[in-house]
Amino acid sequence: MTSTAAIHIGSYAPTDDTKTRESVTVVQAPTKESLPSCLSTMKKSEAALSSISIYLQYEELLTHYDSLALASLVPYLIPNGSVSVHVVMSAAAAADGETSSNNNKMDWGIIMTSFVLAGLKTQSEQRQKDGGRIFTAQKAAAPPTASSAPMRLNLGAKMSNKVTLNLDDDDDDDDQIDEDDLLLNGGNNSGMLAPPPTIDMEARAKAAADDCGGRKACDDCTCGRAEMEAADEEKKMADNPPPKSNCGNCAKGDAFRCAGCPYLGKPAFKEGEEHLVLKLDDDV
Repeated sequence: MTSTAAIHIGSYAPTDDTKTRESVTVVQAPTKESLPSCLSTMKKSEAALSSISIYLQYEELLTHYDSLALASLVPYLIPNGSVSVHVVMSAAAAADGETSSNNNKMDWGIIMTSFVLAGLKTQSEQRQKDGGRIFTAQKAAAPPTASSAPMRLNLGAKMSNKVTLNLDDDDDDDDQIDEDDLLLNGGNNSGMLAPPPTIDMEARAKAAADDCGGRKACDDCTCGRAEMEAADEEKKMADNPPPKSNCGNCAKGDAFRCAGCPYLGKPAFKEGEEHLVLKLDDDV
């Protein structure tokens, strides 16, 4: 059974026109500190509230209303329950000529903030003729729950697809890759991974002993490299002697050479100087 609670804060007292109905549970919260726990004295049968109405005087809004206290009162509400805050203008304040100006200076955001902190959705804000205001908010609906209807399980249906499990431990290595097959595939070195390149250790040692860094011998060479290069050049000339001219016109230039002359395209030279090569390498 749901009911309604009316909380009177501070010195608020209902007038003849605003007296609460008999079905409403009236709770007093004389101080700001007593507001969060004012509903703790309610019976369990009265704890499911459909609405909570809070009444307080305009002059006591900033001194007696706690924006954090509303979060302690929301658990007493049922889903979709409503909360209304009635800021009542007293007769003395209504008779004051500065009521409208004071109303504009009042920080009404304290009530809106309390709605947000309590997880409520603001519904409306009503302005009374005497300057008072009524703020209304609503609690969220209960989340949908899963259906509790019993479900019938068809345990007699035959399975159309059968799953066979092979528990043979000898087949554990079937999906593994042999490391040797990554490098060799049938002995033709066409595996998944190419073998590393072969390193010529003799050439590496020779290059390491070369103080000239791979360049040709210096003009004032003292390490003996110039003599080694000269010997290599003579050996090449001895192994590959220049072709001998049968027509005698090879040294005269392309104008006198045959179509198949081996010196075709080369400049004219003197007899016996066929092996001379003009080197234009840049040593810099």
